[in-house]
Amino acid sequence: MYYEDLELCKYERGPFHADNWAVPLRAIGWLEHPNPFRRGATPPQLVSKLRECVAGASTAYGQYGFWGTYTCSICSASGRPSPGPVWSQENIFVPGVELVFIAPGGIPHYVEFHSYLPPQLFIDAVMLCSEYGSPAYCEALRMANAGKDPPLERLA
Repeated sequence: MYYEDLELCKYERGPFHADNWAVPLRAIGWLEHPNPFRRGATPPQLVSKLRECVAGASTAYGQYGFWGTYTCSICSASGRPSPGPVWSQENIFVPGVELVFIAPGGIPHYVEFHSYLPPQLFIDAVMLCSEYGSPAYCEALRMANAGKDPPLERLA
């Protein structure tokens, strides 16, 4: 699935569709070959923060994961072995300022192995993000969603 960075996400239904949020739900890192994407250096901690978010999404919101696996089309197109079937079953929701970002679980791979450079607004939001699924995270997500509860239910 491909979305241009910062495009409104309208994937599936429920929390993956922008119409269900009070603020824009902006897609980040939905990369597919042969679509171009920005490349460049990112903060050294970004990949580990993204990995923490993906792991947190699986734990806190695992019911929103998709069935099946994904093979990196960028790796395949470049003749590299894909590191998977991989992770993109999870999607991460990152609170921003008057918007929420949604990124696929493969985003750490894209940053680390393909030098993907997400928009600075997203990088800043990830670096400030509280532990995924924590009370502080849930409150930040609610505040980013114009003070309204997001269309996500935590696993018990």
